[in-house]
Amino acid sequence: MPLWSICLFVALFSLLLILGLKHIFQKLGLVDKPHEYGISRKPIPYSVGWVFLPVTLLLTTFFVQQAGHTIDLKLFSVLLAGSLIMLVSFLDDRFRISPIIRLSFQIVAALLVVWGGVHIQQLSNPFGEPFLLDHYSIEIFGQTIWLVSAALVVGWLVLSMNVMNWLDGVPGLASGVSTITFFTLMLLSLQQFHVVDQTLVIMLSSGLASATFVFWFFDFSPPKLLMGDTGSMFLGFMIGIISILAGGKMATALLVMGFPVIDAFIVIGRRILKKQSPFKGDYTHLHHRLINSGFSERKTLVFIYVVCMLCGAVALFMPSTTTKMAAFIGIALVMGFVQRKITKR
Repeated sequence: MPLWSICLFVALFSLLLILGLKHIFQKLGLVDKPHEYGISRKPIPYSVGWVFLPVTLLLTTFFVQQAGHTIDLKLFSVLLAGSLIMLVSFLDDRFRISPIIRLSFQIVAALLVVWGGVHIQQLSNPFGEPFLLDHYSIEIFGQTIWLVSAALVVGWLVLSMNVMNWLDGVPGLASGVSTITFFTLMLLSLQQFHVVDQTLVIMLSSGLASATFVFWFFDFSPPKLLMGDTGSMFLGFMIGIISILAGGKMATALLVMGFPVIDAFIVIGRRILKKQSPFKGDYTHLHHRLINSGFSERKTLVFIYVVCMLCGAVALFMPSTTTKMAAFIGIALVMGFVQRKITKR
């Protein structure tokens, strides 16, 4: 099937799922509690991010297999780990699980995909030969685990999940940034298809870009529903996985999500300096500070979308690691400037 027809099919499939879950969640009372956050509106369906798991299963069990791929141990471990993340995140949406328990399950899910064969062979080095990560291995149940690679995969997946979760502080932000990131990864994989078979990555990234784009229409301010941690954690997990499967395109994903990633490190650093728990949520993220300084929710969303799209363009048209590093440093400087301006106001 042509790629555009797959995207259209997934978009229609996602639309039907969203409408169905929206109705079911409303009937079951699975809604948010806006009054707890000082928001004066009616409760709306919450944790509708469940929609992304059936979409991923459809992509892997039908489209990927139609393209000649099979569900091997690697892909099975990704689906199993993603399901685990979604289940734990849904329970957190409903019952507020301890941050330590959530982090533990994130690490378990990441270790599961490492055991399944998801690994990073090397890291690009802008100053010379790439850094090889095939040192120090152990055998676990017949699978060879490269320790340095495993540590990097676990750290990257945990970072991706939590950054996307923190982005979900404003409706429309996680779905919009996810759409831009998946779309960028898809275009980058299409560029490199003549070098290596990127069918799996193209299918997953294009399908999830379609699903998150449809979700964005319901999620954008004012929202008609919310994805909750159920959706944001899963999307962060899939962004992390796809960027690895694409041949270690973590720099690309990191660049597109540069603003929220740097914001996450700034917020964690600020909490540690104030001797607060880095796991305890607050309203000091960039999107919160922009809104508190006078920006509307829509202006805040558009501002961050534009930055992410510009970063995506840099990743696509100037793909060297050195360029990406320079762009990331530039984002950090802009972030520092914006933070300072907001603080003064």
